[in-house]
Amino acid sequence: MLRKPVYIVLCFLVPLSVFCQHFLQKEQKAGDPKLVYTRISAGTALSFYSNNNLHSGNTRPGPAFYGNVSEEIRMYKDIFFVGGIEYQHSAMSFNSYYFTPGYQPLYNGHYNCNYNLALQEGRLNLLLRYTGGDELRNPFSAYAEMGYILRYFINTKMKVTDDANGKNLFNGNTQADFIGKTLGNNFSSGLKINVGVQHNLLKTHRAWFLQIGFMYGLAQFNIHEIFTPTALNIKSSYAQLGLGYKF
Repeated sequence: MLRKPVYIVLCFLVPLSVFCQHFLQKEQKAGDPKLVYTRISAGTALSFYSNNNLHSGNTRPGPAFYGNVSEEIRMYKDIFFVGGIEYQHSAMSFNSYYFTPGYQPLYNGHYNCNYNLALQEGRLNLLLRYTGGDELRNPFSAYAEMGYILRYFINTKMKVTDDANGKNLFNGNTQADFIGKTLGNNFSSGLKINVGVQHNLLKTHRAWFLQIGFMYGLAQFNIHEIFTPTALNIKSSYAQLGLGYKF
């Protein structure tokens, strides 16, 4: 179930999208290029994780995918503001301790349990886009985007197994909190850069595009249960490859 902050973000973005589509376009003159476009994209992602090596080891990324819906607003001839929401599902594994509740924790360096995480993350993208080439006249053009990302964990599932006998020690939802001061621990920040090539459909002013991007997370997140180490901190960044449509 989505938490309250996600509804707040959606309640902000939906009216913004309606405003952009129905009011800003009224300002354009006949024959001028559109002021507002909608962009949808989806694709795969490659994860980069870094754990606290005093409490864990053997970190492995798992499969990841994402989807994005954005509004592109023309600010100047070749410069656009791109704001939108993004969903990403990713996975990771690592080895760490499992401290049986009621027993004294022993940090002996033997990470004899396997942790598997499935992360669902929502993001608010606030980017500036520069376009190289005339999208209304050239069949192909390139572009670059960069800007700020607001991150939020929608849900985190975790499974813990004993490497010695394969016994299932935990399987369910867990709490993942960002370490920082961006709207409390529920949110965090990131920086993002995208580059892409666009196939422009000159008659309709629509386009297909292929895009590669990188999102750098500015804060670690922490997994904390009664059986986990006290500082199970994880740093995360992602590379994305996606296909999209602009209309």
